[in-house]
Amino acid sequence: MIKKPLLFALVALLFLNTSVLTAQWQSTNLDKSTWVLCQAENGNLIAADDNYPELGGIYISQDEGASWTKTSAADYAYTSFLVKDESIYMGGVDCNVAISHDNGETWTNVNFRDLLPSATENNAIYAMEYHNGRVYVSVLSLGVVYSEDNGVTWHLTDQESLWDVDNPDNGGQWTYNLRSFNGELYNVGAFGIWKYDETADLWSQVDDYWYGGSSVVVNDTFYVAYNAGGIPDAIRYTTDFQNWQTMPIPAGSQTTVRILEYYEGAFFMGHVHDAVYYTLDHGQTWIDYREEFPAFSPAPGVDLYGVPMNFVFNGETMYCGVFSSFEEVGGVYKAPVPADVLSVKELPSTLKAIVYPNPASDFVNLQLPKELGNKATLTITDVMGRVQYNKTIENGINSTITVPTKSWASGVYLYNVEVGDSKTTGKFVIK
Repeated sequence: MIKKPLLFALVALLFLNTSVLTAQWQSTNLDKSTWVLCQAENGNLIAADDNYPELGGIYISQDEGASWTKTSAADYAYTSFLVKDESIYMGGVDCNVAISHDNGETWTNVNFRDLLPSATENNAIYAMEYHNGRVYVSVLSLGVVYSEDNGVTWHLTDQESLWDVDNPDNGGQWTYNLRSFNGELYNVGAFGIWKYDETADLWSQVDDYWYGGSSVVVNDTFYVAYNAGGIPDAIRYTTDFQNWQTMPIPAGSQTTVRILEYYEGAFFMGHVHDAVYYTLDHGQTWIDYREEFPAFSPAPGVDLYGVPMNFVFNGETMYCGVFSSFEEVGGVYKAPVPADVLSVKELPSTLKAIVYPNPASDFVNLQLPKELGNKATLTITDVMGRVQYNKTIENGINSTITVPTKSWASGVYLYNVEVGDSKTTGKFVIK
């Protein structure tokens, strides 16, 4: 028999990097299993339901989720989205794209199946992105197309450079995410990451770690979330696609991350099995945020949570599109943004520190405005989150702090000045 002290120690170890916070998730008035949720430029909420094998449609809410109306878009089981200014693009099956140029109020449908004649209702569009004036759309393993005229006409990018060189008959990359980053377009999917050369019309592989599902860019750093059980890492990040580091996930959780987003200094994770977590310290501590999150409970104490597909943040409220094969579990839900995320407010731009020289070499100066008060904490990290400099300033802030940087590696650095419950942030470059 395990002794109580040992049992308690094992439980404590299991939850070492996870804490629990009560959240009040509640349903909006869309209770259909939801694959896509996004927000238009004017604040309208746009959602697509999932009714496989039937084809779901697109819904709009103009009152923060209190009511929903089905739009005129044709039903094509939409599985991806792109918001660009007032335009919204929704990707469905069989090469169909629904397009709205008025924040989701009216829609038209276009189709590019002539470019991919083998596509069927079983081939979904899982990735869309805007890059260098083009709208890019990927049909899973069949190929990537783009439009330069807002979806009127479409062109196919090179297919063979995405194929498996050892077995091209099996096709190639299964694309789950497209991301524009530092002037390049990246294709994230089941077999790694590819970069697109627009001039040569060729894709080239830049990373071979499998099962990429989503990505997010934060402070010039590219984060990838992975969705497959039993793999070594669930969240990886890089600035150059040569050197990668790993963000920890909650202890005991599977490496099945459906979505990763960033809001007000916090990373939010939608987990396939464990609902919602967030972290304020780059994964060192994850906070469980799933109280009253929709779930099917076949027995007491057994909760089969719906899958968080997308997060939308609007001020102090967050929304989540939830997919589930169980009735009355899926839909669009909302909750308050966690109080500890909102407790640290970004100061107005007029109170930003002045940084010079920038780019810097042997040193960098940070001039802090007197309006910040008499005591502050300055922290400088590299883009990987490693602390390079930390100092408490107690004798008046209306001064210039000189930080020696001669021994620092070239690259982007982030500074954070905390004053009470407020902060000001920025970045500079060491050349």
